[in-house]
Amino acid sequence: MPDQTGDELLALAIADPDEAWSLATAVIANGDADVTALSYAHQALGIVLRERGDVDLALTHLRLARRLAERTPDVDRVADVRASLGGTLAVAGRTAAGLRELDAAVAGARARGPVRPKAQMRRANVLTMAGHHDRALADLQDAVRGFRRSGDRLWQARALNLRAFARILRGEFAEATRDLREAESLFLPGDQQFEVLDVRHNLALIRFFEGDVPAALSALTELASAYADLGDPHLELTLDRARILLVAGLAVEAVDVIESAPAWAQSRPRARAELLVMRAAARLGAGQAEQALEDARAARRLFLRQERAWWCIRADLVALQARIELGRGSRRAAVALADSLADDPTEEAVLAHLLAGRELARSDPAAASPYLSRAAAGRRRGSPLSRATAWLARALELEVEGRPRVLDAVGRGLDALAEHRATLGSPELRALTALHGSDLATLAVRHALPRGPRALVRWSDRARAASLSEPVPAPQDPTIDGLLATIRGLSHRIAEEEDPVELQALVRERAHHERTVRMAWAATPGAGGRDASASDASLVEALADRVLVQLVDVDGTLHAVVVRDGRWRTVRVGPASSAAKALDAALYGLRTATRGRPVDLARLGVRLESALLGDVVRLLPAGRAVVVSPPAALLAAPWTLLPSLRSRPVSLTPSATAWVRAHAARPRSSRAVLVVGPDLPTGGAEVAPIARMHAGASLLASDDATVAAALAALDGAALGHIAAHGSFRPETPMFSSLHLADGAMTVDDVHRLGHPPHRIVLPACRSGALAEVGGHDVIGFAAALLGQGTAGVVASLIDVDDAATVQVMLDLHAGLVAGERLDEALCRARLAAGEDPVGLATAVSFVALGAA
Repeated sequence: MPDQTGDELLALAIADPDEAWSLATAVIANGDADVTALSYAHQALGIVLRERGDVDLALTHLRLARRLAERTPDVDRVADVRASLGGTLAVAGRTAAGLRELDAAVAGARARGPVRPKAQMRRANVLTMAGHHDRALADLQDAVRGFRRSGDRLWQARALNLRAFARILRGEFAEATRDLREAESLFLPGDQQFEVLDVRHNLALIRFFEGDVPAALSALTELASAYADLGDPHLELTLDRARILLVAGLAVEAVDVIESAPAWAQSRPRARAELLVMRAAARLGAGQAEQALEDARAARRLFLRQERAWWCIRADLVALQARIELGRGSRRAAVALADSLADDPTEEAVLAHLLAGRELARSDPAAASPYLSRAAAGRRRGSPLSRATAWLARALELEVEGRPRVLDAVGRGLDALAEHRATLGSPELRALTALHGSDLATLAVRHALPRGPRALVRWSDRARAASLSEPVPAPQDPTIDGLLATIRGLSHRIAEEEDPVELQALVRERAHHERTVRMAWAATPGAGGRDASASDASLVEALADRVLVQLVDVDGTLHAVVVRDGRWRTVRVGPASSAAKALDAALYGLRTATRGRPVDLARLGVRLESALLGDVVRLLPAGRAVVVSPPAALLAAPWTLLPSLRSRPVSLTPSATAWVRAHAARPRSSRAVLVVGPDLPTGGAEVAPIARMHAGASLLASDDATVAAALAALDGAALGHIAAHGSFRPETPMFSSLHLADGAMTVDDVHRLGHPPHRIVLPACRSGALAEVGGHDVIGFAAALLGQGTAGVVASLIDVDDAATVQVMLDLHAGLVAGERLDEALCRARLAAGEDPVGLATAVSFVALGAA
């Protein structure tokens, strides 16, 4: 076999492995082939087998190829095979042995021949795998020059692609992008399909590291399809998709991606170790700290055997986080880990130094400062999330040193978080950013409290319900539309299915389609808008004669800011834990009362008032309307059960800023739309009388009340009323829904409204239920409406009595027809319930959200 033909065979091993296998086996079967041709053939078979996951058989062929090459006078032939063997040994987890082969290959190749830069490039690949990025980059600089000198465009492109990857790991994104664009232009004319995809994979990684999560997810989704078309499951793609999902807050989905990795990956030690450490990180994010610790320890043992020190450190970092989560943190381990990354510029180093600083700060603030300072050094580079972490470190550094300007650092961290959130089009991912900002939010209110009530409202608002700061349109994709229709049909069948086995199958099928829709949302880019808090003046002006009570949890103690007639005052309320216990008792009592069982609601109300308001009660003038802005966990409280609030208009809001935004909204029409879903115990008895109250109201009932018809009618309406069964899905709140004639109207559908109704009434059970995220944000049906621009929502917190709900709705709409706001009309309904236990329990289970 001529040398040129041999080189072509090796190129086919990557570009067209099936063809390479056929040609190589034919050469071996040909008894006339010389040792050179045979060495090429076995080398090609080894490469194909390695890429297909059969590493042991690959090593057998490559060792035979080396013995054959050593029988030729061609030192470059020997060096080339040894380079392939070295790379494959590294894949098998034998890093040191692989590097010995690669060192011999580089040393044995002719100094200015074509093989030496190939050997350097392959050594760089193993060095990158082992975490020696600087040494890898030095090899790649030489390799690129060597290929340019020899005119080998294919290998020049490969070296540029790998150099780009090394630069990505060093944070050199502009240089990496230039390398990748040049590599792509060199690959394309040669029809190197796999390698073009690899370039695009690296470009997607740059988007991720620069903070554009949706673009990276979208690119990786397309790449997964392209790799599948070529018959390559591509392990690195699995790892990167999991990493991006984890950063986005979708930890459970990241675990699923890891566990769906190709089976052959488990038999490859390098791949198994990387899968384990990624699953450990994902499990940690999913709240499974014990399992995360087990995975991290197992990964470390594998990395240690593979002599991959940098990866050992990554496993140690996840293990440390898991131990801290379990209350078993170690200052010594945290400090040792941070010290091992003292000169590392990566995001892992920022996190390690932050953890060490926080562990030390508990007992030795002076010792903590240098570690926090090193973590803070990353605050002007990297992705927005990485910068947010570094600014947190800077704020903690200033705090432990007793220096001023902590809030300035917190503000810069929250700005970085807002920059990240602005890239996200998914309401779920926008809310999940609260998980990244919880520590910044804690510092913000701690240091704002001494500065007075205005500062406390301003800084608590910056972290609250930020996901609702602007409308988010749903992705426009016919495939997704079809999946949503399928989900509606499945939800309808689930509600009617009685066979447990068939029911489980339907639930699994629905969950599969829902994951696809959520991934489509995750890949949707944001509009790029930035959060803007309401000014003090705009808040006071909007309140007019209403009184704002903004509750803030400062290190476990509730404080209230009362804004009344332009005057601001802070009141200490009491322990947040007491409020949580009183809330649990109140909700249990209400649920019992709505079922007609005797409950002392008055006593529950007094206890809840003491825990939630304390001395704030004395600052509330009789009869004045109150706007309550509580922490996310207390939005579920039945505030009008409190004696001081029961007989006055009360509205709830996730934040003062959200309330000012809702107050500024104006109706786009005077239309009223009423929708009746199927199978209601009362048959929607309130709807016909309500329709007569509102002149010209549109009514959708029976088969006419489809999701599409309801959305079309509600778009731009002044008032909507949907009488339908509701379903709150805390595990997937984006699919919380109201059940109409053809299935579920979900939170996703709310985002398909061009102009949501100005005001809407949702009498369904738990229609106002919200999933709390990170202590500061919320997801749910009512929250989605507010975020999309609805100015006011009436919804229930718990399961309510159907018959009593009919009367509450009639009284509510009587108030609306009389020109009252939602909070005023709901107050009218509570007063009309009198002392009837079921009627009162039902009335106080409804809340008015927003400002209309």
